[in-house]
Amino acid sequence: MIFRGKFDKDKNVEKIEFKFKMDEDVKRFSLNLNKGPFEHIIISLEDSEGRTRVLTSFKTSKKKYNVTNHWETTSNCCIPGAIPSGEWKLKILKTYSLEDEFELEIKRENGNILKKENMKKISLRENYIDTKEWYAGELHNHTNISDGNINLKDLKQELIKKNIDFIFPTEHNSVLTKYPDLDIPVIPSTELTLDNLGHFNLFGLRKLIDYYDFIDEKDKREESLKKIFTEVKSQGGYVSLNHPFHNTERMFLGLFYNIDLRDLDFIEVINSPTRENSNPYFDKKALEALDMLWSDGHKIFAVGGSDNHGTVLGDPLNYIRLDKYESKDILTNLKKGRSYISRVGEIKIKMENNNQVIYPGDEVEGDVKIKLFSSQKLIWKVIKNAQVVGMLVGNKLEISENLNEGEYLRIEGISENDEPMVIINPIYNKLKEPSMEKWFNVKDVIWKE
Repeated sequence: MIFRGKFDKDKNVEKIEFKFKMDEDVKRFSLNLNKGPFEHIIISLEDSEGRTRVLTSFKTSKKKYNVTNHWETTSNCCIPGAIPSGEWKLKILKTYSLEDEFELEIKRENGNILKKENMKKISLRENYIDTKEWYAGELHNHTNISDGNINLKDLKQELIKKNIDFIFPTEHNSVLTKYPDLDIPVIPSTELTLDNLGHFNLFGLRKLIDYYDFIDEKDKREESLKKIFTEVKSQGGYVSLNHPFHNTERMFLGLFYNIDLRDLDFIEVINSPTRENSNPYFDKKALEALDMLWSDGHKIFAVGGSDNHGTVLGDPLNYIRLDKYESKDILTNLKKGRSYISRVGEIKIKMENNNQVIYPGDEVEGDVKIKLFSSQKLIWKVIKNAQVVGMLVGNKLEISENLNEGEYLRIEGISENDEPMVIINPIYNKLKEPSMEKWFNVKDVIWKE
């Protein structure tokens, strides 16, 4: 079955639906992207029982998706299982203006043509043997399954070479359902990319999100995003705002929608530092925004990601203090802010409050002692309620500070070129009730250019 059409450049949102009959005796079939623009146009396939079976987009190097009754022979980004007869729906969602033709094909597959891959099923139920206290992971990355240049086989070698302990695969709009057979947690995630006016990583998803069902042509984009975020939270997942101020002459990638701040769990403050022409100015603006939010009482924590579209992975890494080396604990402690971002490897950190061991993200009261050691000499800043209260150059830092009610304390390390290299999430003493509700309360202050 062939489905053809043409996108209307005069429409910012287009929802195109094709209905077709699936025969009773079909055991496997393929969805083929025969023609279409290399753009963030979302494609989903819903079976006759209302389940989303395929979620992808035209912005991919992968043009064929096999669906069978077993996950080993079902393609990535697809859900295996019985193929029920009846009316199926092929849905296309375009969320910004463009004009181009497309052609999709549903093809019945016969014969022994599908081979098993050396992959594992992604699941949030995984647990592993504990070997240390802090674990390092990558939270923002891409392969050729969306618009990255690296394939999953080569990505596996990068993960092994750099001793990365966990990864959140964040392909644009699609969720990986299988991954190279590595003995590390892989957290099902995606980068929500409806346009280039706001990108979000959605962490810890338990099922595919059919964005087609959450977007209405008459809705404001903020309303559509709210619906999607509500679905993410209903699954026990989290929302991270990506590169909120990365705006260049080539492309706007910051956030230009006035979303509800209560929907955010994380903000990315170090993004793609190894990318050509990368400018740390944008990351510093993101950190400035977080200081403003922390001062206002918000508990939104800092994360970082390589956002690799080439082969570089793991710069920066997110270090999370874990009680158990498992997917669930990674998500739980990331949400608590028990983490820091580093471009220089693991930092040895010891924090105490009233002779009790504490960690980033913890609530404290009174005197706090912090010691840290880095393998690289940096300029260390001690920041209390957005004000620098101490500074030291070296690879060691030892401080004692008193935190009164309503105050927070954090530490960052920067290079001689003023690049953020280490960001440690804050500790705090009974932050006040937030007064700011919307993103523009922050953006209009931070981004004045």
